[in-house]
Amino acid sequence: MTVTQEPALTTPAPGARPRRSVAGRVAGVVAGVALASAAVWVQTTTMSFEQRTSSLTTKGQIGQIVETNRFSVKVNSVAAAHAVDTADYSGKVTKVPTDALFLVVNVTATSPREPMRLNSQTPPIVLAADGRQYQPTDKVNESLTLFSKYLQPGMWSRGDLVYEVPPDAVPGARFVFIPPNSYIVDSYAPEAEVDLGLTPEAARRLISKADDYHPLVTKTS
Repeated sequence: MTVTQEPALTTPAPGARPRRSVAGRVAGVVAGVALASAAVWVQTTTMSFEQRTSSLTTKGQIGQIVETNRFSVKVNSVAAAHAVDTADYSGKVTKVPTDALFLVVNVTATSPREPMRLNSQTPPIVLAADGRQYQPTDKVNESLTLFSKYLQPGMWSRGDLVYEVPPDAVPGARFVFIPPNSYIVDSYAPEAEVDLGLTPEAARRLISKADDYHPLVTKTS
């Protein structure tokens, strides 16, 4: 048998208000902050892409310069293809095919204040009409695309970004240019959303006339 001793109880003096310890007050503040943060997280994760970015996104059309306080970007053209260039580590260029469709977005961009380079962790995306998001394909070596170039103040850099998408993602697709993030996540970083003009009829024409092979080397070299 184990014998335990109950702790003695101390009765507070009449009229005395129990004092809350400093540790208790700090714990209460921390708990409050945690609950507030959790509420914000829940609200953010339940919001749609459009709701999360509506106040941060500058919208434009293909062929139009879209300006933000961190960059300016212009989509020059969009092409569709069944094969494009890639390169191995030795620099040898070969063709790479797809069973879906390559969308080749030709982009010109600049930065007003400081040099920047696109980040493959948070790259520009193609946003389908139904909300599906497509990042640049890993079938194409980044050295052949806009990823290989710095965006310099006062200078425009031009290059391709290549996306592998199913044909049903083409109608209504938009291009969203996202600047590279630093190690600290910036929830207020601006984005540019470009309407690619891919109406159902325009998308049908683009798909039906997709190139068998679309070269990248001559554009980025």
